Amino acid sequence: MIETRQLQYFAMVARERHFGRAAERLNLAQPYLSQQIRKLERQLGTTLLNRTTRSVSLTAAGAHLLREADRVLTEIDTLGKEVGLIGAGLQGPLRLGFTGSTTYGVMPQVVRRTATAAPGLQLTVSGEMITPQLVTQTLDRSIDIALLRGTAVAKELTCRTIGSEVCVLAVPAGSPLAEAETVTAEEIGAHPLVGYPENSVMSMATADHLGERGLRPDYAIRASATSTLMSLVAAGLGAAIVPGTATSLGIPGVWFRAIDDAPRTDLSLIWRADDETQAITRMTAIMTDVVTDFIADGPGVGGHRDSGRVDGQHPDGRSVDAEREETSS
Repeated sequence: MIETRQLQYFAMVARERHFGRAAERLNLAQPYLSQQIRKLERQLGTTLLNRTTRSVSLTAAGAHLLREADRVLTEIDTLGKEVGLIGAGLQGPLRLGFTGSTTYGVMPQVVRRTATAAPGLQLTVSGEMITPQLVTQTLDRSIDIALLRGTAVAKELTCRTIGSEVCVLAVPAGSPLAEAETVTAEEIGAHPLVGYPENSVMSMATADHLGERGLRPDYAIRASATSTLMSLVAAGLGAAIVPGTATSLGIPGVWFRAIDDAPRTDLSLIWRADDETQAITRMTAIMTDVVTDFIADGPGVGGHRDSGRVDGQHPDGRSVDAEREETSS
């Protein structure tokens, strides 16, 4: 079997056309280098170099070996670099999952920061999922790391809580709830709601918030995807208690209001306990930083706050900036 170093020795002699110069570049003794080339020729059963006292030239077999040696050595060098990058968590495929509302604000930032910090990572992202789905798909290896709401208790998974997010109320533009500074649980309980699936963390958070005050949510309809939920709110089917990150999804006709003594939900990262790779370590750091920034900014990231309102549009459709222009004029 040909060894890599034999190919390196031969390629240097073939390019230099001189044993002395090749030995000097390889930092080897010339007799040793000559011995290694003859050993290679014996292994292959053919002459690779025509030797004279003044020059070295390639035989047909030697010319072919030089072409292939250059290709093989380049591939080996590339392979070594790729393996090193993968080992350092800087290259290779990585599949991410995101819970509902984090799909719109957090996910794009995670992808953007990864493109800067580790451009060799080949991301596949899946969003608009609820916690049970994310747990299942992480366990069955469809997802490598997931950002979910609440915590996941499974011995096969590592779960790390990275933040706590305040909830807000999404209301139709024409709703009476849009006029209050903050909305109480009693006011929420008096109106029909649009909700997440019953087994979702947000559904349980809504039930707990109202239940602590002796109230029960009155659901007109449920939807698993936050974008669908917001569309139903915009259609006037009801209000919805949603995570603060939902304000990143701008759908006309939806107004976000602060909730008095608002419930909070934890955001956590999960990954398989047997998959503690450098890529996982690197991605948990990136996702933690992004989530921390979003929570620090609070609900309405990228929007405008005015008298408890969490976006930049009044219920009648006028923007806050337009109203200011009217006032100043």
